[in-house]
Amino acid sequence: MKKSTLRRVDLVFSIILIITSIIIMYNGYKLFINPFGRSLEKITTESIQKEIENWYISPALMPFLLAIVLCICGLFLLRVALKDGAKFDFFKVDKLKFVLMHRETRVATIVITILALYIFVLIPVCRENLDFYPTFRGFPFMIATFICLLLQMFIFSEKTLKNILSCIIVASLSSVVITYGFGVLAMIPLP
Repeated sequence: MKKSTLRRVDLVFSIILIITSIIIMYNGYKLFINPFGRSLEKITTESIQKEIENWYISPALMPFLLAIVLCICGLFLLRVALKDGAKFDFFKVDKLKFVLMHRETRVATIVITILALYIFVLIPVCRENLDFYPTFRGFPFMIATFICLLLQMFIFSEKTLKNILSCIIVASLSSVVITYGFGVLAMIPLP
């Protein structure tokens, strides 16, 4: 891609990144004030004060900090894009068709679609139907992660028997390692 095209993409992506990080910061703030999702009538000033005193153990701390870093990165990217002359002059029908026909756009669309299906369909369906082991709460997450990884690797690799077998092996090992590492070793609650 040409530098001008990349800077235009940087301009759009930086704006999306800034907006997303602001939304995450807002939700992190709400989670900080009301971590258990209680109704507003049940929130007292004492509970808010307790949450403020224990800010370092809040579940909202990490997403909030990551959102701040993302916002700073988005602002720097916006600055670089504007400095190199990026403008919103690319919202024309012929240029939009050109961008949508690029391989990078198709790949990004496929990856975003698979991740959205993973988050909003696979994990809830696996959690609801595959919760066989009450002592190992990560089993549904492991199966959903395996399916997501396998699907992505299968779509973006050659369809030979060797590649298909390696995709299955890598996806299964990766999902086991991710689930064990985060769910058991790090004791992070898995969705």
